[in-house]
Amino acid sequence: MLQRLLALLLLSLALLTTTAQADDTIAQAEALLQSVPKSDTPENQKLRESYQQALQFAREAERYREQGKAYQQVLIDYPEESARLKESLRNYQPKSRPALSSLKEESLRQAIGLSSNRQMMLRKERQGIMDSLNQLESTGQDYHLRVDDLRKQLQVTRSQLERLNFSSESDRLQEAQLLLTRIKEQSISDRIQMLELEQLSAQQRSDLGKLKLQELNLTIADEDEWQATLMAQQNQLRREKTEQALEESERLRKQLSDDMPLLLEQQQQNQALSIQLGRLEEQIEEVQDRQRSVDKNLFELNELVNSVREQLEWLQISDAYGENLRSKLADLPAYYPLDKLESEIVSARMAKYQYETEQDTLKDPRQLRDQLLANEEVSLDRPQQAVLDNLLKARRQLLTRLNDASDTLIQEQTRLKLLYSHRNSKIDEIRELSASHLFWMPDVRPLTPSVMLGVPAALSLAFNPENWLQVPHAIAENTPLSLTLATLGLLVLAWSWFKLARHLTQYCDHIAPRIGKVTQDKFSLTNRLLLRSLLAAMPLPAMVLMVRGLLGGAWQYPFAVAIGRGLGEIWFLLLALVLARHLTLEKGILIHHFRWPKEQVQKVWGQFRTLLLVLIPSFFVQGMANSYQEHAFYDSLGRLAFIIGALWLLLFFARLNRERLPLTWGQSDMTKPHLLHHFIWNSLMLAPLLAVIGTLFGYFYTSRILLRQLELSLLMGLGCLLVYYLARRWMLIQRRRLAFDRAKSKRAEILALRGRDESHEELSSEIPDVVEETELDLDTLSTQSLGLIRTLLMLGFTLLVVVQWSDLNSAFSFLSNIEVWQVSSKIGGIEQLSAITLQDLMLTAFVFILTVVTARNLPSLMELTLLQHLSLSPGTGFALTTTSKYLVILIGALTGFSMLGIDWSKTQWLVAALSVGLGFGLQEIFANFVSGLIILFEKPIRLGDTVTIRDLTGTVTKIKTRATTIVDWDRKEIIVPNKAFITEQFINWSLSDAITRVRLRIRIGLTRDPKLVQTILEESVKASTLVLDTPTPEVFLIEFTDSALIYEIRLYVNNMDHRMPITHEVHSLVLEKMQQQGLTLPHQQIDIHLSRG
Repeated sequence: MLQRLLALLLLSLALLTTTAQADDTIAQAEALLQSVPKSDTPENQKLRESYQQALQFAREAERYREQGKAYQQVLIDYPEESARLKESLRNYQPKSRPALSSLKEESLRQAIGLSSNRQMMLRKERQGIMDSLNQLESTGQDYHLRVDDLRKQLQVTRSQLERLNFSSESDRLQEAQLLLTRIKEQSISDRIQMLELEQLSAQQRSDLGKLKLQELNLTIADEDEWQATLMAQQNQLRREKTEQALEESERLRKQLSDDMPLLLEQQQQNQALSIQLGRLEEQIEEVQDRQRSVDKNLFELNELVNSVREQLEWLQISDAYGENLRSKLADLPAYYPLDKLESEIVSARMAKYQYETEQDTLKDPRQLRDQLLANEEVSLDRPQQAVLDNLLKARRQLLTRLNDASDTLIQEQTRLKLLYSHRNSKIDEIRELSASHLFWMPDVRPLTPSVMLGVPAALSLAFNPENWLQVPHAIAENTPLSLTLATLGLLVLAWSWFKLARHLTQYCDHIAPRIGKVTQDKFSLTNRLLLRSLLAAMPLPAMVLMVRGLLGGAWQYPFAVAIGRGLGEIWFLLLALVLARHLTLEKGILIHHFRWPKEQVQKVWGQFRTLLLVLIPSFFVQGMANSYQEHAFYDSLGRLAFIIGALWLLLFFARLNRERLPLTWGQSDMTKPHLLHHFIWNSLMLAPLLAVIGTLFGYFYTSRILLRQLELSLLMGLGCLLVYYLARRWMLIQRRRLAFDRAKSKRAEILALRGRDESHEELSSEIPDVVEETELDLDTLSTQSLGLIRTLLMLGFTLLVVVQWSDLNSAFSFLSNIEVWQVSSKIGGIEQLSAITLQDLMLTAFVFILTVVTARNLPSLMELTLLQHLSLSPGTGFALTTTSKYLVILIGALTGFSMLGIDWSKTQWLVAALSVGLGFGLQEIFANFVSGLIILFEKPIRLGDTVTIRDLTGTVTKIKTRATTIVDWDRKEIIVPNKAFITEQFINWSLSDAITRVRLRIRIGLTRDPKLVQTILEESVKASTLVLDTPTPEVFLIEFTDSALIYEIRLYVNNMDHRMPITHEVHSLVLEKMQQQGLTLPHQQIDIHLSRG
């Protein structure tokens, strides 16, 4: 106690010494900020920024000092204030109220409104006090961490201040930095003092808050009682008026005789309105009672929130509180269906509208009386007319009261809806608050021999005949109509199951011969078979769900309800079992349509059937155990059933791993598995094993939920796989049909040529017959299309898994509390530390993986969905896809690094320095990279272009970041750095025009006729099929030699691929025509001189 007083004295002296300097510091900072010139020079901007930060720190320091003074005053006033509150609690007296007899109906309504307003203000004040108490408990836990962090900052700031004080520089910017550091040091120091006073006064403030809360609860209880009294008095007045209306209606009825049907009818309408008024008042009273009940429940839930917070703190010390907390959560009230109350409000509004409509017709009672008399064609004497007028007047009063009562009912129902909404929100808050902690806490005792001794008792309970006798009693609780419809439904479903299964087998046999034939195979056959398989699998699960519905409503028979819950757990497994059987038929989808290996499919089906025959009773027992209230049943038999199912699932995955399924093996020759194969199957085998281990140690609920989520993810993956193979089969059918159409077109062309050819028999023997292919290699499918489908399905599967596992977001929220490291960031010009958590690392890894997948598949996605529909030049599409891929990588990298706290403001200088250093050190590589970007945008070369660079000629096949690949005429791949295409001279044979000129030199004897030779050469060129007419081919005599005339033929072809064929063809034609004319090519004359040595 003495230490606390001494600390308080020292802190008080520190506050007194610093308070006097506060105003001077703020004024000094404001004056210096105003003195900075308005010109936007770099120096002025830095000065302005420094003074603004200094002013902000000074104002923060002033706020910290004010808070410290408030905490100090609490410590000083605590003894007196505590004594006063305790005395007030001991002598508490309810507030004096006016007498109820003096309050009329309007006064009661006003008093109730004022009381409701006071209630709202008091509850708001109570919630504020409770929040303050909770904040006191939470802030006290991390007090030492915050103070230690601030002291580290204070030490760093003081070191900076010492360096600035001893600095030799003395310019204005240095003085501004010195002032900023000095004020920052004072701000941190004041904050530390404030936190110390906050911690010193925490217990006193908590005690005062609890005393105020007790006093406030008494005031609220008194106000609640007063409001209940006012409402009871108001309801009593309403009942009295309603009874008076009923008595008046009865009195008028007695005055009427049976020979006055019009008056009797009007009196009966008034009687009905009086009854409706009574019912409305009963509804109002019922709604008010529900409001009080929900209001009380809300207060209990608020207290439960505080209790849950305390127990969650205890869970960090011991797991023993987990079971108690789970029992409290199990006792939480169910969510109230707000839609039901909304429909009641709509009904009340419609009734009010009807009352208003009837009231409008009674604005002029005399006119309504005359209208009634005219419609009934009767006449009444004066006394009877007076009675009719009284009836109409009473009806108008009744309608007025009905309208008022309807308004009151709607207001009360709206308030009740608001209370129910708050209650649902509070239940959500409690569940979310506890979910992240309880999910990773054991819910049962570790499995020991004593726990296993409960298995015989659980089995005795499960097979007790008396418990099973609850089933017929629970079914009998349903209405006769429900039982009749359920019986008829079960009979229809049983008959449908038998008929659909038989028709499915017949349909498979019927369409099997058409599968694989080009002219008969259709994708609709597979779709229909899949739909029939699904329909044939539905009756059995539907029967199970129908029986579950019959048992689910009999709450008085808990064992029967547990059986219904167990049936609800197995219907999906039954659907999977029957559907898998239909898909694996010998002439079913997997074997006959998808062409999967028959033996392997049947072997996997046998293992899958055995697995489900084990999982179905396991899930049934787990569902019963989860529903039945006997904890021994859940702890022993339910856990044992889960362990058996998980171990069998482990065995199933191990057997599939040995099957070498091509889905994950990854190698067509099945000699070496893909790396992903090991990861997938080892993970699948490890998951059930970990679930069993967790269950043995008491984590039964956690293991069951996680393994169930994994199983659902696998089923979704199998669904995506089925969709992929359906799309693959559709593409196969389309490609085979296109190939068949091309074969028919070719055959038609040959038949057309045969009609014009004289050699009919020779041509007919060359005509191929169009036959129906039964097999087509899947390699002929479009690789890009299949890649696109795989990408879309993978993204869809990822989205489904994320949505499915989002239910456990609160369970994995602890990842955001695991701090890996801290990074500093500048917010508002102030350096602040931000924590990088394990959740940030996982999200960053997901972003990087998504970036890689997107970058790999984006080119094919753009090509198939966008670029093929646009008329682009040959290289534009490649440039767009490559640039988009680089952009995706850049955005993904920046996003991922920013999530790790490495933003651009911190890395830009490092990037600049690295760019300069790497630019010098890796000059050639950077030059090639930049040249690659220039090539993509400027497009001097494109994919498919024929180029000649240096002594290399070939076709461009790849343009990468560093180099370009050229394939020459010998099919050799030549790697050329991108820089060469920018800095050196090269020839692009097909940049803007693919037409090229071919020059052929022909030697003719000196004695030959030049005109004849000219004619032969021109005719040879015209006879060639590859020579273009435009530009016009030319033949020139270009040279005389000693032994020959030399002619040059200049002709043009479409592309580079025709240069060698045209050379061969023209030479062959020239030789042929020269032989026809008896001309020969001259031999080159060679003179040989011999000399004697």
